[in-house]
Amino acid sequence: MLLHTEKLVHSYPHCWRCHNPIIFRATEQWFISMEASMPGRRDAAQPYPRRRREVKWDPAWGKERMHNMIATRPDWCISRQRVWGVPIAVFLCKDCGKPLNDPAINAKVAELFARSGADSWYTPEADTILPTDTKCSNCNASSFERETDIFDVWLESGTSYMALIDDEPSYPWPSDLYLEGGDQYRGWFSVFPALRYGHTRQPALPRGRDPGLDARREGTSHVQVSRQRR
Repeated sequence: MLLHTEKLVHSYPHCWRCHNPIIFRATEQWFISMEASMPGRRDAAQPYPRRRREVKWDPAWGKERMHNMIATRPDWCISRQRVWGVPIAVFLCKDCGKPLNDPAINAKVAELFARSGADSWYTPEADTILPTDTKCSNCNASSFERETDIFDVWLESGTSYMALIDDEPSYPWPSDLYLEGGDQYRGWFSVFPALRYGHTRQPALPRGRDPGLDARREGTSHVQVSRQRR
């Protein structure tokens, strides 16, 4: 027996493009732990948040702001569900869903990308990487499919500078000063040092500076300007 009914009006998130209500659902994602030690690394006992305090910040309050963001961020979700972007190049077992973790196959994927670009992951050529006798280490099945998720674009941005210096050995490393707008504490200031530290175990930013944002009027509109130099 229904004793009472009434309508309740409340706020609910909507898509900023089409203005339709957003549907929330739980999905499997890829994460990088910001706390766990890397297997096989002797220097893994030095926590990343502690090493970030070695960076000199201007203004000085940037140091505490940066630390608080990292201290409360145990994981980083690096996967996105899009039809474009840099793919997470992993083969998944069709039977149990576990990823195929084989260094030899990973090296072949890297060779394919270097030869034909990241979009080659979406071509039949990618399927030829797997030897016919490949088995899943978890369930021993022999049928695999390509992961369709792509990387978070901030992971791409954070690794771009490393790609530059690896391709140009004479390029200075590290740079003396990094400049970004205040909106980049959760952007470039966060992702680039995290990725570089995971790779080298050394702080990537000797000095970081937030020069602020300049709101300028151009005609009848306001343009937000930030200066970025590396």
